[in-house]
Amino acid sequence: MGRYAESKEESAEILRLVLRKMTEWNLSFTPIHYTVVYEYISGVNASLRKSIDEFLAAGPLTDDLVENAYYGFIVPEQTLPALESRKLLTDETLAILERMSRSATTTTENTQKARFGILSQHNALKTADVVDTALLQTVITRLAGETRKLLETSDALETQLRTSQKEIEALKNELSAAAQESSIDPLTAVINRRGFDRKITDCLKAQESHPGVCSVLFIDIDNFKKINDDHGHSVGDRILQAVAQVLKGKTRGEDIVARYGGEEFVVVLPSTPIDKAHIVAENIRQNVERIALLSSKDNKTIGTVTVSIGIDVHKPGQKWQQTVERADKAMYQSKKDGKNRTTAYFQI
Repeated sequence: MGRYAESKEESAEILRLVLRKMTEWNLSFTPIHYTVVYEYISGVNASLRKSIDEFLAAGPLTDDLVENAYYGFIVPEQTLPALESRKLLTDETLAILERMSRSATTTTENTQKARFGILSQHNALKTADVVDTALLQTVITRLAGETRKLLETSDALETQLRTSQKEIEALKNELSAAAQESSIDPLTAVINRRGFDRKITDCLKAQESHPGVCSVLFIDIDNFKKINDDHGHSVGDRILQAVAQVLKGKTRGEDIVARYGGEEFVVVLPSTPIDKAHIVAENIRQNVERIALLSSKDNKTIGTVTVSIGIDVHKPGQKWQQTVERADKAMYQSKKDGKNRTTAYFQI
């Protein structure tokens, strides 16, 4: 059964209540806000409901509080399938290890038996008063038998190890795919906030061993809320996808492109001084401006898309969050100055 078990009739009634509640709380009609209020009304998420009630007791709800509730109480529960997948991979890995352990134990036992048999034949020859043909024939036959057992044991272990190696490679691929999937934003196909946190940490560590200037762009789609309100979320989703495509097309393979949240994107440019970063930012901005805003009803052009961009340079020894925060402030300066422009942090 899925997360939401309501019938069509029940969900329709919840929809009516959700819209009324969102209006009452003066919330923006976004997918995140709708999801939070839906779970609050339906009672599917007790922890979220308790948190919202505490917020309401302290004062009016804000968009930021509702988004914090979403990331605090809904996103973690939606990652449970990934955790279950991880448990399956863990169980498969343990099974492989157990099979390898049994094979190694069997090999050790057989080797010890063969060693005992060989020593017995050695002693038989060494202590014999008379070494005749019959004794030699017996010793040689038994040595041949012990040698054959050792070879069979060795072959079995080698076969098991080869099988295990293939299984381990398959598990590594599964694990890599699972990790990749949990780090990708499904709408835009760029990395999400979680993936960004990992990527930028690795990126800055690499920068420490190969000193160079690392620049950060903070990008926000202008008037995105109004676009959603006026033309619907399907148009907003297409704009997010189009902007992400521009970002991927105007950056290098080693650059990091991430959807940071909502209509915000962050681009990290390793080994790029601020003047070069400004060129990249302007290239992005001008190409986004070419995106046509199309109506979801008749596909006619109803406007253009623009972005405001802020830039900052990461300084060695400081936290990357500080750099992103300064780039964010520079982006807001671009908004104040009229939108659809690029501003560096040192300019504000």
